[in-house]
Amino acid sequence: MKENIIVLLFFVLVLLKCGGEQLWVSVMSPVDNSSVSGIVSIDVEAGDDVTGVAFYIDDSCKFMSHAAPFFYVWNTFCLSDSSSHVIYLVAEDRKGNEVCSDTVLVMVDNEDTVFADGFEPYLPGSYPHAGWFEIWLGAGSDHTYVEQGNANSGLQSFRLRGTANWVRTDGVELMLGNIHQLTYEVALMIPSEDATGALFGFFVLLNPTLGTIYNGVWFSYQDNLVYARGAVEDSTGFVWVCDTWYRVTVSVNYVQQKMNVWLDNEQVVFDLPATPLDLTDTFALATEYGSAGIVYYDDIKVFED
Repeated sequence: MKENIIVLLFFVLVLLKCGGEQLWVSVMSPVDNSSVSGIVSIDVEAGDDVTGVAFYIDDSCKFMSHAAPFFYVWNTFCLSDSSSHVIYLVAEDRKGNEVCSDTVLVMVDNEDTVFADGFEPYLPGSYPHAGWFEIWLGAGSDHTYVEQGNANSGLQSFRLRGTANWVRTDGVELMLGNIHQLTYEVALMIPSEDATGALFGFFVLLNPTLGTIYNGVWFSYQDNLVYARGAVEDSTGFVWVCDTWYRVTVSVNYVQQKMNVWLDNEQVVFDLPATPLDLTDTFALATEYGSAGIVYYDDIKVFED
């Protein structure tokens, strides 16, 4: 009888040990009752048995992650400033059991920033899905991604690769409203081992296979000059070189329809005629048509003056 009790206790202990930990998940950041801005990483802490995490914002499932580390990069720029939002997670294990996290309440506080991305929250090799979308394919999706090691600041930048016959163009839709004056900043670098030209600004689709950039800047591959492109095109006289990060600032006054351009804090364009606000609200980064190669973009910021 005593031996039977000992055997029974042994099996009970084994079952308890093999049963695993209780299924659990929680939001590590942002914290409850905090303000959020820009591109936000929603980070997760979860038990070892968790095999997938669904990210809910305002009761809408935004993303499902099936591999650790579990996180979601959230673009708050498409939301109204001072608006409140509820975040929670639903985790599952291999058996299909589910558990819900506590809710986290946050308030959006972007102030005058319309959009900004330094490409730091994303996994290296992934696409910066928080707002960005593909316009023209270029060399293909496998050749356009967030790269670690080349950056104007931080550790990462957005690598675009185009071909001679098909540019790579990626854009983001901005909430411009009735903005009167806008400024944007772009850092870029063109590597010597795979050089091409670069073009960025506001994208207009002319037909299914043709688009152009207005109120933007062009780093020409043919003559290594930098051009401003408003309602008309004008050379800045600035000569760019490969393997150098440049910081470009463009200010657009939509009331006067004028644009000004600075390169590394030196003004190089004065009151160039600009296109109107209602022409487009798509901000885009691109490689140059006619030359295959790579452009690295970083530290994108668009804000209302």
